[in-house]
Amino acid sequence: MSDPHQPPRPDFTKDPHAPGAGGEQQPGWTPGWRPGWQPEQEAAQQHGQQWPHQQGPGRPPQWQQKPPVSVQDERTWSVLAHVGTLLVWISLPVIAPLVVFLVFKDRSRFVREHAAEALNASISLLIYVLALSAAATVLTVVTLGLAAPLFALPVLLVVGASVFGVLAAVAANSGRAYRYPLTLRLVR
Repeated sequence: MSDPHQPPRPDFTKDPHAPGAGGEQQPGWTPGWRPGWQPEQEAAQQHGQQWPHQQGPGRPPQWQQKPPVSVQDERTWSVLAHVGTLLVWISLPVIAPLVVFLVFKDRSRFVREHAAEALNASISLLIYVLALSAAATVLTVVTLGLAAPLFALPVLLVVGASVFGVLAAVAANSGRAYRYPLTLRLVR
């Protein structure tokens, strides 16, 4: 029951720009379409920007640019890229540096270099551990178990990589570059 003192409520189920709604008819009308609608202009206004943007060729609009990273945040994320490999080396050490690399590759050169270095070290470590484990397995089978102590090599390799990861995290925290030894440079 409606109150006679209240103004009538608008019907939001009907589009005022639809054909036959009192406005001009638009051939091929689809829901969401409005005459003169510019989605870029609407998005810019939602972000408090002026339209049209003053932009050069190949440069994204200002509201799409990512904010710069502070020096302290650069160091923090660089440390996390190296320490993240230590935290998940049991399962897959590539995840943490890959996430940091993908998130910050366009925002900070410092974080990009440290994340790429940690990612390269993680990929190299996986390759070396798998190769050593396969070689130890084959040699153990061929020698009827005499080469079983070779299974300690992948474990020692992971322990050594953990030490280098700590050294890399300390270097990143102090704002210095770090290069892991015996690392394949696959990601740049």
